[in-house]
Amino acid sequence: MKKKKNIKKRIKNSKKNNILNNICLTIIILFFLGIVTVSGFFCYVYFSAPEFKGELLYKKESSNIYDSKGDLIASIGTEKRQIVTYDELPQVLIDAIIATEDARFFEHDGFDIYRFMKAGIGFLKGEDAGGASTLTMQLSKNTYTSTNSKGFDGIVRKFTDIYMSIFKIEKDYSKEQIMEFYVNAPYLGAGSYGVQMASKTYFDKDISDINLVEAAMIAGLFQAPGEYDPYVNPDKTNERKNEVINLMLRHGYITDNEADKAKRIHVENIIKKQKTTINKYQGFIDTVIQEIIDKTGDNPYEVSMDIYTTMVKSKQDVINNFYKKHKFKDNKVQVGIGIIDNETGAIIAVGAGRNKNSELSLNYATQIKRHPGSTAKPLFDYGPGIEYKNWSTYTPFIDKPVSYTNGGVMRNVDGKYKGFMTMEQCLVRSRNTCALQAFQKISNSKIDKFVTSLGITPEYLGNSHYINEAHSIGGFTGVSPVQLASAYSSFGNGGYHTEAHSVNKIIYKNGNDDEVVEFNYPKKRVMKDTTAYMISYMLKKVTSSRIKVSGSEISTKTGTSSYDSARLKSLGLSTNVIQDAWTVTFSKNYSVAIWYGYDKLTKKTYNTSSHAWSERTKIQAEIVNKVMEKNVKFDRPSGIVASRVVVGTNPPRLPNSSTPSSRVQTHLFIKGTQPTKTVSIPQKSQNDNENITTTLPQVLEP
Repeated sequence: MKKKKNIKKRIKNSKKNNILNNICLTIIILFFLGIVTVSGFFCYVYFSAPEFKGELLYKKESSNIYDSKGDLIASIGTEKRQIVTYDELPQVLIDAIIATEDARFFEHDGFDIYRFMKAGIGFLKGEDAGGASTLTMQLSKNTYTSTNSKGFDGIVRKFTDIYMSIFKIEKDYSKEQIMEFYVNAPYLGAGSYGVQMASKTYFDKDISDINLVEAAMIAGLFQAPGEYDPYVNPDKTNERKNEVINLMLRHGYITDNEADKAKRIHVENIIKKQKTTINKYQGFIDTVIQEIIDKTGDNPYEVSMDIYTTMVKSKQDVINNFYKKHKFKDNKVQVGIGIIDNETGAIIAVGAGRNKNSELSLNYATQIKRHPGSTAKPLFDYGPGIEYKNWSTYTPFIDKPVSYTNGGVMRNVDGKYKGFMTMEQCLVRSRNTCALQAFQKISNSKIDKFVTSLGITPEYLGNSHYINEAHSIGGFTGVSPVQLASAYSSFGNGGYHTEAHSVNKIIYKNGNDDEVVEFNYPKKRVMKDTTAYMISYMLKKVTSSRIKVSGSEISTKTGTSSYDSARLKSLGLSTNVIQDAWTVTFSKNYSVAIWYGYDKLTKKTYNTSSHAWSERTKIQAEIVNKVMEKNVKFDRPSGIVASRVVVGTNPPRLPNSSTPSSRVQTHLFIKGTQPTKTVSIPQKSQNDNENITTTLPQVLEP
């Protein structure tokens, strides 16, 4: 027995030893693989790292921008630079840059391990612990590697910058020389490169003569010169200036009293008036620049590239000439325009705003968010109704006061109600109560699916994806002209949608190793062709007689948004003052969205509904008549059936020779949903409580 127990014990111990041996062997193998992997990674970084050449800092090529035909329309980023030495830099600017960008610059050897670990721990905690790059690493990134910070390439870039900083830049150059490289190289907004030119541009003085407030503003530009350009975003620039002041205070460069005085001075009060001659296509150029920054993180003003855009010069010239020749009511009213090629999603022209006199200023084609008013009705109400419920143009509605689900009553702008109306009449006459009824009949999630597929972002309630019923008449955060034109392009394009874009291809100019980036914009079906055609068919009846494009079918939807009555009353303005005036016009080829209004409501800057209606029709004609192509018609799908119906009879019947033509209407139906029976809908007269019974074809539930 004892022998058997000893054998079992030896077997048990042997198993334990085997397990321990296997664990140790696994650890050794993993450790070895880790060493090999890390060594291999650093070897890759070492051999792939570029050579540091100081002269390259000041020899960046300009970025070239081409139109849709490949013709050059602009060269940007050509340096306006004046080199300054370290001794010419004022101490206050050096202090501001060090405090903001790299507090231990004069202590580390190009890599700040303490800052790197702090940023890493903060990242793991989900906190913003600031960037881990030293000033020297930023110099490497901006000149020799790239701004890529994602995935494996981003990791390689970061460690390449560390290697370059320690073993090449800091090894061969003094801290003073590195600071010279840093302040002379970058783009700092308003067409200026380097701190000397920036000081001349903004303050009309040499960099050596600037004060604390001016130094803080310039130091703040290094992070994002486009965003903090004082001519473009003075309030943001001022906030950034104050951040720099606070950092200088934290690191002991200035006193509390100096900080308080500096923060009370707004940058608008210290910069000189800008004098620039901008490219006549600057609005489109700004659209392109912002799209490239959003897609790649690279700014063409700072990174040399060839850019191939979607701009059609002849169409853009129409907008440019309109801005020059149209007689506006004053110098402050604005017009934003977006024109989309329905087939490709290409932005072929933009109206970025009147009186544009600077680069990257507010873009009224892409950057504004305004309430779309009744232009939302085909998107949120009738389009989804046709798509998901097979509504016809004859689908019945009762124009009457309608309650919101959570209380309150929807009324029409004119305060009147017309009783029974077809869906076509509701849309063409833009009745608010019918729009709300349509919205309420459709699943909220399906409305969300429909509008988001068109590139529209609703305003959700809380953390849900529930869309408030005010969206039915355009009461939400808002859209830009390009967004709205892009959404309507799907109606003109038979239910297909392609992302709106202004750039097709960019080529990074890196000498012999040019990198080509081509953007792909897939076409997606977002609605049935029957839905797209039915909306297009109905909206042809909205188009003004001023629109004269020979042989072409043109559809239109207008919209206005209003101000809160209390706000109007506080300014002494009447209730017929409106906020936004929209016109969306589309054919099979193009969609044109036009916004007309003011940036801010004041006692002097406002539009009345009658003026806006007249003005937007004039603007529509001036643009659309010259942009749209002739002899273009919508493609009618085979799934659409047209039926002529006699209205106002009991029961309704097909037309014959004895029927007055005024009582015959042609309506579109989805094939297989044509009416086969009738239904009577009781409704109240507007003048008294008399019941009126209208008999009509049964298309859908009333």
